[in-house]
Amino acid sequence: MRSLSLAAKNLLRRPVRSLLTVSGVALAVAVAVSLGGFNLGYRRAIDTSIERLGYQVMVMAKGCPYEAATMMLKGGTGLLYLPGGVYDTLKSDPDIQAITPIFVGLAQKEGSGIREDETKSFPIFSGIDVASFQVMKPWMSFQGGHWFSQKAIDEVVLGYEAAEYEQRRVGDSYYASVIPHGRTEPVPHTFKVVGVLARTGTQDDGTIFLPLARAQEMFGRPGALTIVGIKLKTFGAASLREFEGRWLKLPEVQVVSLEQVKGTLVSLVGTAQAMIAAVAAIAVFVAVIGVVNTVLMSVYERTGEIGIMKALGARRSDIFRLIWLETLAVCLLGAAAGSGLAFLGARLVEHLIKALIDLGVQGSIVAITPDMIGWALLGSLVLGLLAGLYPAWRAASMRPIDAIREGE
Repeated sequence: MRSLSLAAKNLLRRPVRSLLTVSGVALAVAVAVSLGGFNLGYRRAIDTSIERLGYQVMVMAKGCPYEAATMMLKGGTGLLYLPGGVYDTLKSDPDIQAITPIFVGLAQKEGSGIREDETKSFPIFSGIDVASFQVMKPWMSFQGGHWFSQKAIDEVVLGYEAAEYEQRRVGDSYYASVIPHGRTEPVPHTFKVVGVLARTGTQDDGTIFLPLARAQEMFGRPGALTIVGIKLKTFGAASLREFEGRWLKLPEVQVVSLEQVKGTLVSLVGTAQAMIAAVAAIAVFVAVIGVVNTVLMSVYERTGEIGIMKALGARRSDIFRLIWLETLAVCLLGAAAGSGLAFLGARLVEHLIKALIDLGVQGSIVAITPDMIGWALLGSLVLGLLAGLYPAWRAASMRPIDAIREGE
């Protein structure tokens, strides 16, 4: 206890210097914890987005799998269409447990005047077969209203965010213009909102749903599909390879496993993660140097005092422990402050990352857990032990007479 009291008093002798050193450690820890939170949160967001798609395999037109995955996970614009008849052919596969056809198209909507900066938006329309779509996503529920009739031509269901953005409720009218395939002028359409979905945290929140046949007709692509979502009776590497082998022979078709999509999305931000990790490592290294410098300066300033302590009977281990405790205090205080800063600033970090990188997923991408903070504190403790070795050894190795003379 005596050593702890002395260590605290020594740090408070130079409060500004001690505060700056603690701040350096806090900044390094905040960067490291935020990076760890991003790695964990991003993988969780991918898992959640893929799980909430409802299907395990996507059959789509040949192209970039990432573009197709982004379109489904986030609402991208890389729209390619499957050749006619593919869906009817796929339905006959004996390994399929459930299958649903989807048509995605981008409409055009003039500013409604609700927002001052609003000029033109491009809502995502998704034509679906309600019965098979519900089998794939049984968790979907309504905030109000219900699904449209499959034969309806003027009814839509809005995702939660689409309804909030447009400020539409059940019974309201929804207006949008579409340029059908093969034409150059937009055609205006008016729909009745018959349902508003509850929030899901996926791309469905920003989508406008309508009957499949109506969507195909509206966009001038009768019979076309953007994607076919599939659940297999047995899902594994072997069954997937067998399924791919059967259907890759179809012209202009690719089979994409959602595990493959996950790997693609993770690899896309791998470089960014490596760069952030390098920044975190540099920050930690600089912080450790700052701690060593601060403690060494404190030792040099107290040379005479340390000599007197040794002359009065203090052992080498006492001096060593005193200096080591000062180092640990600086590191642990910085770690606690940095962890708190990372936790409180998680949403800001998330906003900045999303502004810099198109991650292809929705929902929270920074997850800072108690375990992560615990590891940060433990890592800071280890760094403190290492950083304090030289200053503590330097102080403990002083000869009493030499130390007193130097301190005069």
